[in-house]
Amino acid sequence: MPDRIMPRSIRGLSLGVAITSGLIIALLGLATYRFVHEEIECQINQRIRTEADALLAHHRHHGFAALVDLVNTLDNHATPEDVSYLEGADSKGRGMGYIVTDASGRRRAGSLVANVPPPGWSEFVPFHSPDGGPAMAQAINAPLPGGGRLVVAADRAVVDQMDLKLLALFLSAFALILAVGTAAVIGLGRLVRGRLSSIEGSAEAIMAGDLSRRMPLDGSAEEFDRLAMILNGMLDRIQTLMNNLKQVSSDIAHDLRTPLNRLRGRLEESERTSTEPIQQERLAAAIREADDLLDLFSSILAISEIEGQTVRSRFQSVELHDVIEEIAEAFRPAFEQAGRSLMLAIVPVAICGDRQLIQRCLVNLLDNALAHTPPGTDVTISTEARDGQMALTIADNGPGIVDGDCERIFQRFARLDHSRSTSGYGLGLNMVAAIAAAHGGNARVVPAAVGLTVEILLPTASNSTSKAPG
Repeated sequence: MPDRIMPRSIRGLSLGVAITSGLIIALLGLATYRFVHEEIECQINQRIRTEADALLAHHRHHGFAALVDLVNTLDNHATPEDVSYLEGADSKGRGMGYIVTDASGRRRAGSLVANVPPPGWSEFVPFHSPDGGPAMAQAINAPLPGGGRLVVAADRAVVDQMDLKLLALFLSAFALILAVGTAAVIGLGRLVRGRLSSIEGSAEAIMAGDLSRRMPLDGSAEEFDRLAMILNGMLDRIQTLMNNLKQVSSDIAHDLRTPLNRLRGRLEESERTSTEPIQQERLAAAIREADDLLDLFSSILAISEIEGQTVRSRFQSVELHDVIEEIAEAFRPAFEQAGRSLMLAIVPVAICGDRQLIQRCLVNLLDNALAHTPPGTDVTISTEARDGQMALTIADNGPGIVDGDCERIFQRFARLDHSRSTSGYGLGLNMVAAIAAAHGGNARVVPAAVGLTVEILLPTASNSTSKAPG
């Protein structure tokens, strides 16, 4: 089946199965009705043909008068219960009606209250039953040798009765099958949605940073369990690779800090003992480079610790608005000196987290705004309650970034082309994303007409437990 007509949800699949089943049942019922209806009509026609052949044979052997006597005899032997000529009027219960006319067209025998039908077969012949009510028969009008006509008819009431019985049976079966099918589809949908919901919950926790989570198993070893086991094997492999990568980064950063500290100490000692100004300037520059490398390794170790989720043990209630005001007050002189403005639009709110990490997150974002916006830029820090979460937004009206870089700026060591002339190693926004994830939230770039708008979603204190992964 082409992808464009495949159901895209459990609800769509259930609806598709229900509609398809209904169409199949309807077509099956229609085919059954047509088959039974035609079969009954064929049986009636066969009875008429047999009766007509017998009467025509009697006429050939005994003549017209004998045929008239025989038809009158058949009519006169009708029982009171079968007084209708079409519902068992003869002594053998054959349920036939007759008309015999002579060569001039005058009726000579037969009590069928109906007009003489056209020659040949007639499927619908109106007649009046003995009680005076209208009815319908099917008949044959056969010519008699020497002139005259023989009409043999049979009531179609049995066809109508069978049609009604088939309709009632079909509707009952359709209702039963529809009820059972609907219950089965609903049960299947709930089962699939339940399993998918548990997988979805685990996947969300993994995406939020809890790499220890795995897809749930119910022990059935069926399709969902096999899929979950495959996904868990893939996650085990990913976690191993990620742990190895983090371990290598952390080991390198940790192992190089000691020799760098020794190198810095020797540079400082050389600077103190040096008497030449040029040499002192070069040594000071080397010390600054060593400090930058030490800061880089410290940032790598800090990010590794944050991504490892061990910082959660330090979480407590933090008044977010107090932290924002404190950091803004510390940065406002630097913004004014750089020709930029810093404004606040915050509301009082408490979150569950680490105060120092939140401070570091804000510092990194404000440092980023100072480093990459021109003088005259307005920077606004705002907060907004949103569905049990707090949206912390830092927006500026500077040059912004292209859409293709919105996700990349949060990656480790990511630096955009226009920022390569400035200092830094591309870890500031990566740390912001790691801090947001450690708090059960996320960081993203919000599309804006001008400038750059970074939004951090953090669970409030009352929702942090349910929102946090793990």
